[in-house]
Amino acid sequence: MHCHYRIALFRLFLAACSALIATQAYAQAGDVATKELCQRAEIIAVGKVASLESHWEANKSAIVTYVTLNVGEYLKGNAGQSLVLAAPGGEVDGVGEYYSHAARFARNEDVVVFAERDARGRYRVAGGQRGKLTVTKDADTGVNIVAERQRLEDFKSMISTAIKPQVEQ
Repeated sequence: MHCHYRIALFRLFLAACSALIATQAYAQAGDVATKELCQRAEIIAVGKVASLESHWEANKSAIVTYVTLNVGEYLKGNAGQSLVLAAPGGEVDGVGEYYSHAARFARNEDVVVFAERDARGRYRVAGGQRGKLTVTKDADTGVNIVAERQRLEDFKSMISTAIKPQVEQ
């Protein structure tokens, strides 16, 4: 009986170690993706979605939604008090067009956005849906969080560290 207790305890220990390793690997993969986005983005902004306006492109080949952010803080670059992003997809006159890997926005949503210019010089979300993070408030603590329950302040520090080598060059 005592031996079964030790085996069960050992199995529990192995499961905990496996979970810890998996969490560390996920966090490191997330850090790599964020560092890549930091290098790629011209603008990194924290703000609130003020408006969404969907329009057909001039040749009616695609729908684009112009997302206007009221920017509270720039972590990289600066485009003024508001930032307008051209996001693929949207709905015009009952016709909807959506892309599975494109970032989607909602009015009054608090976000962190990584933005780069497209071929036309418009800002767009860098990295598709990875380049837009929704900011929410933790119900228990009231702290702003992003992604997998990471504090917004910690995320901003990580971004600051990631872009620091770029600024020094």
